[in-house]
Amino acid sequence: MPGNPPTSAGTPNRIQKPMRPREHLTGRADWFQIRLGADLFMRYNSLSDIRVVDLTHHIAGPYATRMLAEMGAEVIKIEPPWGEGARRRGPTRGGAGEETVDRGGLFAFLNTNKFGVTLDLRHERAREMLLAMLERADLLFENFAPGTLQKLVGLSPNDILERFPRLSIISISNFGQDGPDRDAPINDLVLFARGGWTYPVGEPTREPLTPPGSLAQYIGGLFAAIGAMQALYARNFALGRGQHVDVSLLEATVATMIYETVAFQYSGVARVRVGKRYLVGPYLIVTLACRDGYAGLHCVTDKQFEGLCEMMGRPELVRDERFRTALLRMVNNDALLAIVEPFFREHDRAFLYREGHKRKLPLVPIPSIAEVLEWEQLKARGYFETLRDPVLGEIRIPGAPLRLSSHRPEPTRPAPRLGEHNGLIFGERFGLDDAELSRLRQAGMI
Repeated sequence: MPGNPPTSAGTPNRIQKPMRPREHLTGRADWFQIRLGADLFMRYNSLSDIRVVDLTHHIAGPYATRMLAEMGAEVIKIEPPWGEGARRRGPTRGGAGEETVDRGGLFAFLNTNKFGVTLDLRHERAREMLLAMLERADLLFENFAPGTLQKLVGLSPNDILERFPRLSIISISNFGQDGPDRDAPINDLVLFARGGWTYPVGEPTREPLTPPGSLAQYIGGLFAAIGAMQALYARNFALGRGQHVDVSLLEATVATMIYETVAFQYSGVARVRVGKRYLVGPYLIVTLACRDGYAGLHCVTDKQFEGLCEMMGRPELVRDERFRTALLRMVNNDALLAIVEPFFREHDRAFLYREGHKRKLPLVPIPSIAEVLEWEQLKARGYFETLRDPVLGEIRIPGAPLRLSSHRPEPTRPAPRLGEHNGLIFGERFGLDDAELSRLRQAGMI
């Protein structure tokens, strides 16, 4: 079996032969290969000998396996024959054709570089095919409700680990695999609220605000990928066998509130809502309106305050008894803002950024999403990748936020169409002939 998917943007049409064993890592000599690209540049991705079976859906699980696929792991995404729900979530591009209904932007982004097959695990034959895949896998990712995996496969996680001792299972769930709330329903609002993010956000006299987007899901995916790497390392260099990694989305959210939870235990005082200000100690950290938008100001040290006063043409404020120390600036914060705010409103973001940068004053324009896409720093590092999706067309997507000095990223392959690689995986790899594949398809098993 190949170590990872071919690098071409097109659909792979054959299984490549292994070229070099890595028995000291995996115990199977046929899983590692080095491929020559079109430019004859020899590449080695850090996870190119790792195979992942991906039973996940929505965001957290697919994001975790996407990161592993970026690092060279072969990820085989298994969906039911009707497709996972993210296929029907936007954004979609007008005029892309009828297939757009099963090719939403969320799915297209989260499932790049993966193989895609379909299995209806309600059928015994489909479960047998899944177990055959697990026999040759290093990692199984799932993000069903606790207990669902056993219902689908007929085996508990412990049973699966006993049957496939080199496999690790990464289970991503709302609140974890146990505890009194493990079966409670969840969404992003619940994660933000129960994780502590919502309470401190907003104006002090108004209701708390929920942060936008699904950031908690992505953070959970990050922890899942980290857990998978830990399991692989422990198997290869310590335990000699796989394990069950239990990832709680709630706990992943709370984990980002370390300062707040620890500080509360010392002081007994929780951080309160302060609107556009960020109140942590005697610091001036604030969002301010400018002539052409908004900018963030981070003025913490005396040196930074001197730079701010110089930029505003008000050097005498440094000697003002109200602002002489950071603590005094916090006590007299309203008076200081009454001076700073009009200056910011009179200037545009580019001027403020340029003048602040000269004085080593942390001052940042707050960009729109369109401006993020065009930021020169990200362009200079080639961060955004151009994905040529067969249905959605050409679109730029975020690339990997890390890079290794030993190799360069391989071209991104589009997310698979529904069941795109059934023939490759079930046929060429597992030996099912066309007649058997047709029978399985007619029976609704794939």
